[in-house]
Parts: sequence; C-alpha cells; structure tokens
Amino acid sequence: MAKVLSKEEWKRRKRLYAYAKLAVAAVLALLIVVVLVVGVVKVAKNLFSRGDSTSSEEQTSTMKQDLNITELFLSKNQYSRPGNALVQVKGIVIHYVANAGSSAVDNRNYYESLKDGTQNAAESSHFIIGLEGELVQCIPLSEVACASGARNADTISITFCHPLIDGVPTDEAHRTLVNLVAYLCNQYGLDKTAVLRHSDLGSQVCPKYFAEQEGKWAAFLAEVDTMLAGMKKK
Repeated sequence: MAKVLSKEEWKRRKRLYAYAKLAVAAVLALLIVVVLVVGVVKVAKNLFSRGDSTSSEEQTSTMKQDLNITELFLSKNQYSRPGNALVQVKGIVIHYVANAGSSAVDNRNYYESLKDGTQNAAESSHFIIGLEGELVQCIPLSEVACASGARNADTISITFCHPLIDGVPTDEAHRTLVNLVAYLCNQYGLDKTAVLRHSDLGSQVCPKYFAEQEGKWAAFLAEVDTMLAGMKKK
C-alpha cells in the first residue's frame, strides 16, 4: 500500500525538486559562459597572432626590397637549418667564408650540402654577401643559424665573400655589409656595441681581415654608426 504523504512533506519535496532544477540550470549556464569565454579567447589569440604575422611578413618584405635580398632558404635539417626559434636578437656576428674567390651562392649551396650529415659539420649563416655586393639570405630571421656557437640563440649572423686569402672584402661587399648591419641594428634597436666579430666569441681568426686589423674594424663600426644615425633621423 502506497504511503500517503502529508501536506508538509509534499511541499518539502516540491521545494527540493525546484532547487534541483535551479542547480542544474545554474550549472548549464556556467558551462555556457565557460565555452563562450574560451571561444572569445581563441578568437582574440587568432586575431592577434594574425596581426603579428602580418606585421612580421610586411617587415620582412620591406627589408627584402630595401636591401635587394635574394632569399635562398636552406632545407630544414639538423646540420645547417635546425629550425629553432630565434626568440630575441641581442647582437650581430660578422664572419667571412674563408674560401677565397667563392660566390654567395656557392657558399649557400655548401651549407645546403651539409643536410645529409655525411660531412660531419654543422654550419650556416643568416646572410651571405657576395663579391659584387649581392645579398643572399639562407635562414629566416625567425630562426637560428649555425654560425656563432653559444650565441646562435640570440644573434644574427652575416658572412661575406672575399676574392683573396687575406680575407679583404671587395668594396661592393663592404658597402653591403655596412648597409645590412646598420639596417638590422635599426630594426632591432641595437647599436654598434652589439656588432661582434666571430673572433670576439672565441679563438677563431674570423673574419680574418677585421680580426687581424683592429683599426679597420673600428673604422667599419664607425661607418655603421654614421649610417645608423642617419636612419634614426628619418
């Protein structure tokens, strides 16, 4: 025989049922709010990311045009283009190819040839300046190059070609080097104190011409400083 509920018990159960419905509705409302917030955050991130990407692409395009850069990016590989992010640029390191008479493309192709690991070498540079001042880019500025040891993580590397074993750049290569270094300093908020020779980081005599002749290096930095000052006035 079914139990007959008292009037008070019936009212109590109705209240409990109403509270339960309210609790379920509140939980559902909270879930909806969470989903909406997550969605808004994702959309915002995508918008900002797209904006940053566009800005970076525009900056790269402008630099390419201003400096007449030929992009010949290396294939991604562990020996010459590992693909690790260059998160912050704190300096610029100058190198020379140490292969007299070779061209920018010759040296770029040498870096590319390292990808299979058979030569047991890891080497590359963001930029190579040719004998006639032509400028080849091997690594995007968003990635590290394999050039400057421990400073790969926070520097941009530039390597120049030279006609003779003394490592002296041609006038055309020298002009491009000054222009490129000043441009990069201006772009990354650096000054001439952030411009280094490979030899400043260790025992390498690189770049030979500037490593062996302090006066020539000082004169080069002065040229960079003068050009950078002119860029900042514009």
